[in-house]
Amino acid sequence: LMGPGILGVAATQINLLVNLILATGEGTGAVSWLNYSFRLIYLPIGLFGVSIATAALPVISKHAALEKLSNVRSTVSNGLRLMLVLNIPAAVGLIVLSLPIVQLIFERGNFTSSDTAATAAALIFYSPGLIGYSAVKIIAPTFYALRDSRTPVLISVGTMVFNITINLILIRLIGYKGLALGTSIAALLNASALFWLLKNRLGGLEGTLVGRTLLKTLIASAIMGLTAAVVNQQLELLFPGTDFAIQFIRILITIASGLISLGCMARILKLQEFNDAVYHFLKKLQTRRTD
Repeated sequence: LMGPGILGVAATQINLLVNLILATGEGTGAVSWLNYSFRLIYLPIGLFGVSIATAALPVISKHAALEKLSNVRSTVSNGLRLMLVLNIPAAVGLIVLSLPIVQLIFERGNFTSSDTAATAAALIFYSPGLIGYSAVKIIAPTFYALRDSRTPVLISVGTMVFNITINLILIRLIGYKGLALGTSIAALLNASALFWLLKNRLGGLEGTLVGRTLLKTLIASAIMGLTAAVVNQQLELLFPGTDFAIQFIRILITIASGLISLGCMARILKLQEFNDAVYHFLKKLQTRRTD
């Protein structure tokens, strides 16, 4: 099973290398803007995508070994729905608050306000890919658990070719931002293809439940994003300045208001997966305090 796995990793690295080469032709700073923005994307991928996949994989592997495909189907569906209620709000938050987040974290020394604007623009285009990356973290290992290492690798290589092609087109239209947008589109395409193939392999993935969760989460996230945008705008008027403490307080209040609105919408829309995520988070927090 190592051969296909190595090929899949190589495909990802080749894609990153091509993006790096293309970015070097976009003038001074383009490579750095893309690198800094992608680092911010990796935080929610690690917190939500990887953690959910890590928790689900042993259960999926156990059911696959026992050939209990209905249980595999249910576990993957639960993982995907939990991923959606966590990563869609994260993606919307990164889009809405891209500028103040980049400014807070990076803008000092040689990192100027123009660098902040450029990095924030790249972050906006990278953010939708967060859902695709996180979904692949759950779906691809499921194929390995089912003793199929060929399918995810073939999809990965096909996505790499698509990514390079679309990036060559988009970079001519919108510059370095096209590399971020092309990468996001490719990530979503990769996840969609794997989802469709796994659905056929397992005889379904509770698509109605996943679709319902997706729709409710999109609505709740849109309200959250609007709330965060309005609160951030008002705070910048009430408490102007670029001092780190002021920026941090503004971001903290804005994120808190967004999360409150998200929680309210989740309750109104009866988004059970969000309530489950909050419950597990609070339970783990309580366990750590006890320890």
